[in-house]
Amino acid sequence: MPPRRGSGEKGRGSNSEEKDQWVVVVPDSVAGSQDGGPTFVKLLHPKTEKSAMFLFTKENQQVLEVLAFQEEFRSWFIGESVQQDGSLHMVTPVDPLFLVLPYLVKAYESGMYMPIDQLLSDDQYPECTRLLSCINPSDLEHICDVKGSGDVRACRYSEERTLEWLKQKVEQAADKLTDSSVKVTGGAQLLTFTHSLKTEQASRDDYLRYACGLVSDYISTDLSKQLTQHMGIKLPEKKEKCGEPPAKKAKLSSEIPEAAEDYSKFAVKDDKPKNTKMTAAQRALSKVDKTGMKSISSFFSPKTAAKNKK
Repeated sequence: MPPRRGSGEKGRGSNSEEKDQWVVVVPDSVAGSQDGGPTFVKLLHPKTEKSAMFLFTKENQQVLEVLAFQEEFRSWFIGESVQQDGSLHMVTPVDPLFLVLPYLVKAYESGMYMPIDQLLSDDQYPECTRLLSCINPSDLEHICDVKGSGDVRACRYSEERTLEWLKQKVEQAADKLTDSSVKVTGGAQLLTFTHSLKTEQASRDDYLRYACGLVSDYISTDLSKQLTQHMGIKLPEKKEKCGEPPAKKAKLSSEIPEAAEDYSKFAVKDDKPKNTKMTAAQRALSKVDKTGMKSISSFFSPKTAAKNKK
């Protein structure tokens, strides 16, 4: 569990004076003593070209990528303290040639052959020189044209060699997915976890397409496109979302449109009398004898009868 921040900031709810830490799952073969043991460093990620965390084993014999699985509400209980960061980190081996590729591609613009130690020079990520101990000199021929022999060897990026090397990576990954019975159609899933044995069988192209996506997570977007073309892999077309058709725009008009049919004939007539509540004054007035009384409206009607008599 290496220190995460050098500021010594304590996590919320922690009663420990120690710095915030990570919870990392590391294989026994990777873990070692504190002296000359595994080291966490930041390197340039070949896909995103941004900073990413990696782990080097003792004496830089192997490099592993640090993957984090995070959830919004989760913490760790470490001893008698509470670790605020509840993310779980795991390390997985990665081929160091993937981490060298960005530097080779960048140096290819000069067209010159250069020693690998000069190619791996980065002021922003000085720890990248550790990769020299992880790479077998003969493995450089998978991605480079090499001149010289022995300790004096100069390299230059080779697109043809790199695409063939990546092709082998994709085919090996596809074989592993097939042997593990991983469902690659509709998302990765082991067949042992499906509810039915009548699962759609994936074709070889489906496994190659899925494996190509895995390998593409460690190469640039441009190189990924070249790889799919080199292998003749056709990516699935994006299906349009099936939904309701778009609403038609109403025509704007200054005149009010008339209905083509009289829909009033379909109206249901309600012959039932409506229950209306009367006020106390109305109820009292209804009990009064109105014999011989004239309504108020009669006093305001035109006096036609009087005019005729005259």
